[in-house]
Amino acid sequence: MIPYNLLRTQALGYGLTNTSAYRDRILQEVTHADREWVLWSLSRSFPMRRTLISFPMPAHIPDAVVCICVHGVPLYWKKTWLLARLTHWNARLPAARFLPYDLLPTDSRLVLHLDASQNDSFQKELPYILPILASTQMQEKHTGDKGDLSPVVPAQPAVSILMSIHNMKDTLGWSIRSVLAQTNENWELLIGDDGSGDESLEEACAYQDSRIRVLSQARNRGKALMMNRLLFEARGRYILELDGDDWLAPNAVALLTEALDLNPDGGIATGWYGCWERTRQFGPLWRRDVDSGRLHSESSAPLPNPSNDRSHPIVPRMYRKSSLIAIGGWWNREDRLGRIFEDMDVTSRLLKHSSLAHVTAVLYHRVIDGTSISQRNRNLFKSWNQQSDKI
Repeated sequence: MIPYNLLRTQALGYGLTNTSAYRDRILQEVTHADREWVLWSLSRSFPMRRTLISFPMPAHIPDAVVCICVHGVPLYWKKTWLLARLTHWNARLPAARFLPYDLLPTDSRLVLHLDASQNDSFQKELPYILPILASTQMQEKHTGDKGDLSPVVPAQPAVSILMSIHNMKDTLGWSIRSVLAQTNENWELLIGDDGSGDESLEEACAYQDSRIRVLSQARNRGKALMMNRLLFEARGRYILELDGDDWLAPNAVALLTEALDLNPDGGIATGWYGCWERTRQFGPLWRRDVDSGRLHSESSAPLPNPSNDRSHPIVPRMYRKSSLIAIGGWWNREDRLGRIFEDMDVTSRLLKHSSLAHVTAVLYHRVIDGTSISQRNRNLFKSWNQQSDKI
C-alpha cells in the first residue's frame, strides 16, 4: 500500500481570493486523508513526472520529521502537522504556488532534505521569496491576531517608505510583508490610497504595526500628487519608493541607507532589481536581474535623447529627503502625462544637482504587468520626453 495520500488541487492565481481558496481546498483534502502522510505535488516545481519516481518516500523517517523536501521543494507532509498549520495560516503571498513554502517548519530538525540541488527555473525564484517568508512567518500582524507585537516607533525614523496605491488589494499584502521583513527596522511606511474602488484601503489598514500609517483620498488624482502628499508627512531623512505590486529584498533599507550615508553628495541610491512578469495563472514569474545603475550610466537614463521612444526607470530609488524637497518633489499634474513617467521625471531633475550612489545587490523586485497604466501608455514616452524638456 502507498503510505501517503496524493493532494490533487493545483495552485493558480496570485490574488487574495485565489490563495485563500487554494488553502481551503488543500485543507479539505488533508482533512479527508486516511493516511499518516500526504504528497503535495507542485506542478511548476516538478514539470517532469519522473522526478517523483526518482525520489519516492523514504522507508525510514525520523520520528520528529513532519516534512520531506526533494530538490529543496516540500513534497511529503505529516497529515496532523500540516492540518494544524493550514488551519491557522493567514498570511500574504506573491502567488498561491508559494503556500507550502510559507508552511515549512522554522525548526530544521522537523525537515528531512533529499538531494538539495536546485536547478530548475522555479528554484531560481525561491531565493527572492524564502527570506521574506522566514523572517515574517511567525509574526502576528493582522487584525484579529492576539497580542500587539508592534515595535516602538522611533521619534525620527531613518527611512520613510512611501507607497501610493490604487486598486492593489491583491498584491499590497506581499509588498507590506516585505517591509516587515527588513533587517533594518528603523523605518516608517506611509501608504496613500489614491481613490481605490476595491478593498485596497482595508488591506492597508489590516496591520497592527504602529510604524505603518495610512492616508486616503476619495478621488483618484494620480501617483505624483499622492507621493507629494506622503512626502509632506514623512519624517525620515531618506525616502524610499515602493509600488504596491512590487516588493523589497530584506536588506534593501539597510544597504540603500548605508550607500547614502557614505555618499554625502548623493541624492539617490539605487542597486539591482529582479524583473518579474505578471501572469494570471501563476502570478509573478522571475525573468532576470537588472543592474539599474549600469543601465543609467550606459544609456544616460532616465532622460535619453528625445528621439528615443522609451527608457528605463531607476529601480530601486531611495532619495535624500532634503534633495527631493529642494527640487519641489514630484511633478504636480493630473492629466494623462502626469500619471505616467513620474519616476523618470523626478530622478532626471534630481540628478542634475546630485550624484547617484550604487549598491551591487538585488534590493528590489519589480513586477511588469501588461495591464498597468505605465505599460499601456509606453507609446507616450516620446511626447512626455519632449514636454519635460520644456519645463
